[in-house]
Parts: sequence; C-alpha cells; structure tokens
Amino acid sequence: MTKVACITCICALLSGCGGRFSEIKDAASGINSAANSAASAVSRDVHAIRALNINYKDTSFTVNDLFKTILRDIRWDYDLEKNELHVRGTWQPPLFSDQAWSDDMKEKLTESGFVTVTCQIIDDKIDSQQTSITLTYNDEILLQKNGEEALHHLYDTYLLP
Repeated sequence: MTKVACITCICALLSGCGGRFSEIKDAASGINSAANSAASAVSRDVHAIRALNINYKDTSFTVNDLFKTILRDIRWDYDLEKNELHVRGTWQPPLFSDQAWSDDMKEKLTESGFVTVTCQIIDDKIDSQQTSITLTYNDEILLQKNGEEALHHLYDTYLLP
C-alpha cells in the first residue's frame, strides 16, 4: 500500500510539472526564434556590405578583402538607419606604417591597439567624405584620419605588396 501511495504522489507531481515544462520549452523556443531572426537580419546587411566591390588604382577587391587584410580580430556592425559601417579590429602592420613608432610600441599596438573605422555607404559605395579611422591604445587616441585621406590610406595599405 505504501508503494502505491508513493507512486501515486510521484505521478501527481510529474503530471503537474509536465505542463510547466511545456510552457518553459515553448518560451525558450520563442526566445531562440526571435534571436535567430534578429541575427539573420543584421547578418544579411553586414554580409551584403562586406561583399561590395571597390575599384581603386586599377585593382578590384571587396570591402571584406580590405578589412580582413589590414586588421585582425575584426568585428562588423552595420547601422541600417544611418547607412554606416562600423569595423573594429586589432592593429597590425603595415597600417599607419608611415608613423615612427618604436619596435616596443609596435608590439604593444599589435597586442592591444584598436582601430575603429566608420564609413557611410551610399549607392553601394563607401562615401570617402564620411570615412573616419581612429587608432586607440589604452583608451587614448593615438591617430585619427578623416575623409578622403582616411579612405585612401586604407586602400593604399591594402595594395601594399
């Protein structure tokens, strides 16, 4: 009789949990679905921008090629409302190779120098006037370039042998 009572109690407890478990499972599924939708919407925008072609000095390359070549540990973000691409990555030579940094400073920048590039995309092209590059180290701005000079510096760095 004790065994029957125990089994009955366990069945009653488990049947109450079944409904609650189903609710938790449905909620988790809804959250996962919403997160996947948001990620794909953002990813599509970033992927489309990364695939844009650039023609500079008789050379053709993509936005993705440009940044993957001149930066490390890249993070991409595209603000659809402002048509702005934000690219952040770790500095690596030869970017800003015209600077007279010591070998020690170059090593520090390679470890924790961050480059942030912001550019506006108009008609599937990077607007040179709305481009800015900032190099920071320990939250201090070491170098900043804006406009056409900034964009051409990125392109010229990409084209270096």
